[in-house]
Amino acid sequence: MEDVPAAFILAWNRHDMAALAALFAEDADFVNVVGAWWRSRAEIGAAHVATHATIFKESRLEGEVAEITRLGPGVAALHVAWTLDGLRGPDGTPAEPRQGILLLVLTEATDGWRIRIAQNTDIVPGALAPPP
Repeated sequence: MEDVPAAFILAWNRHDMAALAALFAEDADFVNVVGAWWRSRAEIGAAHVATHATIFKESRLEGEVAEITRLGPGVAALHVAWTLDGLRGPDGTPAEPRQGILLLVLTEATDGWRIRIAQNTDIVPGALAPPP
């Protein structure tokens, strides 16, 4: 299961969205950093093809697994801390690098671990909640 985030990052950096989509279960859900919710491998792949032809065309993703939580047999949640640079704004101008946390819920299938649920969150500097 630990190889799934590395494969995600490799596919991203190669801009190989077919390889990225193949990491997801057919019925996967993915909520991105702006709240778009894709509800299948096909939707996830198509959305990433579109963004990698534009704003992420020259992007480079780095990341590492920050935590793994086993939720039961054949199910695990992975938090991946990431940084992204080389992205562009909608008008094509260079955009500032970003940081975030990607939550992946993986399920084990006969052909290996697949992403069933993904939730991506940008880290917004200075926007921390006050302590309880």
